[in-house]
Amino acid sequence: MKKIAIIGAGFSGLGLCYYLLQRGGSVTLFDGKGIGGGASGIASGLLHPYPGESARLSWMGKEGMEATKSLLKLVGPDVYKETGILKVAVTPKQENAFRKLEKRSDDIEWWDAKRCHAFIKGSHYLPGIFIKSGITVHAPLYLKGLWRVCETLGTILEKRNVVLSDLQGFDEVVIAAGGGIRDFAAGKKFDLKFNKGQILVCEKPSYFESESSLIGKGYLALSEKDDQCFLGSTYERDYVTEEPCMGTATDLIYKQIGQFLPYYSPFKPLKCLSEMRVVNPDGKRPIVEKLEKGLHIMTGMGSRGLLYHAYFGKRLAEAIL
Repeated sequence: MKKIAIIGAGFSGLGLCYYLLQRGGSVTLFDGKGIGGGASGIASGLLHPYPGESARLSWMGKEGMEATKSLLKLVGPDVYKETGILKVAVTPKQENAFRKLEKRSDDIEWWDAKRCHAFIKGSHYLPGIFIKSGITVHAPLYLKGLWRVCETLGTILEKRNVVLSDLQGFDEVVIAAGGGIRDFAAGKKFDLKFNKGQILVCEKPSYFESESSLIGKGYLALSEKDDQCFLGSTYERDYVTEEPCMGTATDLIYKQIGQFLPYYSPFKPLKCLSEMRVVNPDGKRPIVEKLEKGLHIMTGMGSRGLLYHAYFGKRLAEAIL
């Protein structure tokens, strides 16, 4: 039985861990912050394969959706809402792109401005697309649930930071450390880029009754708590500190939200959350590679960790075992 060490206990590390266990591996997880202590733990949970202003289908998007849905079902129905996602067009260019997409995909419904406004009380009169396959994942609950599955299958968690020289007793090592990749020389090979992502945890007004999350410029994501929601997010390449900054977050996020939700003042911020995203500078595809004998890397998910972690976790597990 191969002994495998995974550095990082976010979406990527846990997804990979599960599939390694399924194939008979012996896995130890290492993470100084614990389960979901990095960017995965504050993810808003908007799972769909149509990102960006043009909503073009992500590379391997359908495959990613199916793989993640399998893990969600494994963990249980309490960790996600399979109620679709509404994506509104805030510019004529977006509206044109959305209309074209609707004609090519059975997963997409075109909604006129009146229907969108009726669905999202208090919003501007803007058209959009309803992504029928869209899922809102309650990230902390999902991560804890997936960890419990892995723990039941025999995984050990060591809550501590490690360097590669600490792991010489393992047959295989995988660096799936997210922002922590900066601590490893192996990550420097790829000239990775980092940006600071902040989200606001807000009170949800009593009049806001939508059962689906909403994306425009920024987003409004449902929470597992009925009286709360998330507004996000920032993509800060230039920042003074990696710590949460309520002033900067509210300024940037409200500017985005105001383009489709003019009355955002009832969404009162309760706290601000912040973590670092890792982006592949060569494109929007994640980096999943063998670096040398016994050493692998799984990073560069950007804001698509939920979409890709299960699919590439399974592929990497197959390659290792």
